[in-house]
Amino acid sequence: MWLLLPILAYTVIFVFVRHIYSYWRRKGFPSESPSLSLHFLAQVYRREFRHVDAISDAYQMGRDRLFGIYCFFRPVLLVRNLELARSILEQSYGHFSECKWDYVKGYRRINLLERLTPIFNSSRLSAMFNNAQHVANHMMQHLLDKAEQGQVQLDMQQLLRVFAVNIIGNLIYGLDVNNFEQSDHILNNFVKRPVQCCGLQSFTLRNVPQKSSLAYRLLDIIKRNVALREMGGIIRKDILQLLVLFRNGNDLSGDKWSAENAYEDDKLLSIQRLAKVAEDLLHSALDSIASTLTLTLYEIVQQPLIVEKLQVEIKELDLVHGQLQFEQLEELRYMDMCLRETLRKYPPLPIIERICRKTFKLPNTKFSIEEGKTLMVPLLAIQRDEKYFGEPLKYKPLRFLHDKSEKTSEQRRTALVGFGLGSAQCVAQNFAKMVIKLALVKLLHNYHLELDADSNVEVSHLPAPFITSKDGLKMQLKAREIVTQSNYRKNSF
Repeated sequence: MWLLLPILAYTVIFVFVRHIYSYWRRKGFPSESPSLSLHFLAQVYRREFRHVDAISDAYQMGRDRLFGIYCFFRPVLLVRNLELARSILEQSYGHFSECKWDYVKGYRRINLLERLTPIFNSSRLSAMFNNAQHVANHMMQHLLDKAEQGQVQLDMQQLLRVFAVNIIGNLIYGLDVNNFEQSDHILNNFVKRPVQCCGLQSFTLRNVPQKSSLAYRLLDIIKRNVALREMGGIIRKDILQLLVLFRNGNDLSGDKWSAENAYEDDKLLSIQRLAKVAEDLLHSALDSIASTLTLTLYEIVQQPLIVEKLQVEIKELDLVHGQLQFEQLEELRYMDMCLRETLRKYPPLPIIERICRKTFKLPNTKFSIEEGKTLMVPLLAIQRDEKYFGEPLKYKPLRFLHDKSEKTSEQRRTALVGFGLGSAQCVAQNFAKMVIKLALVKLLHNYHLELDADSNVEVSHLPAPFITSKDGLKMQLKAREIVTQSNYRKNSF
């Protein structure tokens, strides 16, 4: 009798697991053959399993536009064709949008992602640029203090994460903070290396909400600064000021910065919700800005010719006392190509992952994806596919200058995603590009950079790209002798 109980239990578990791992076959989708190897289990046990790498391997396995895979007990539909992915995410009418950006106020349902987009248009960013440059000057002063001997060696990844945190503190939280000097500030908690999820958590618990241990302290900062702006009439040209405008029902598309305060019951956002928006922006912007900046420097310092071209392009801007103007960012054409190549090789969001909120017929296919099932677009794998980019592991900014065939040019334009696509596109990408270009101009204008000869750099995705080597990105900086005249022609790339 007692022997039958474990047999019955094992039978139920076996049938349950077999039912899950036959999901895509039963629905008629092309799919992988599920297997569970000892090597895989050992990787998970040793915390060596890489979620992003596993998805990239699955992309290589399939040949169809849609490919069913399994993330432990979770059926996931992998979209291998970028045009189809664009169609799904742009024409799904909210079927795959993130719930965290939906907000209900009274009888109104607000999609914050759409309503906050005007915060990052050119006129708003131009007004914020002086504050951003003030933060960049803090970084340069910090390097100047360390370089009194004429040369300095440091972990650039750590430096640039502090810079990114300072930018976020100043423009999103409204704090005049300089974490190069204030080592005990709350935002310094975000400078540390991101915590990598283990394989089990990456595959099974990615959508479980996790409460930040710092959320309540960040909420207090938001409460204090919002009160100062609403009651004291303080106006500061930053993102927080625009969030206060939106909270009070003001139009964000104009040039107005002063808020017309509404009664508490009429405000579109509660303080708690505004603080959550700020925290979401902090997490997404920090990794995007810091990783793109770090990996751009890592790639270009290995090719002195690229650094030389960038420095000559910066000289052509004719900076006044080393200060950059917002309009001059558009003139950095070669730097823009370098950023596009970095975003191709190291997308800040290597995988777009969305849960279907209602059964949806996939466009131009015979298939439908059911409510609750996960859809993935493997951006990293697509942007490193030789079908779109020749020699994908090489850093070649000039691949975006021109193409011999119109077909190749269109393929590359379509395949390069960078900051996401469709409903998963980052609304703050122009803000991130502005900050990244500003930091690169400051560093390349003032210093020669050289990668430490003993560095053994390894890039992993956690999930954002991050240098996991012991010393980070170790570089030597040597002050440059600024040349004011150049015979270099702007178009001679």
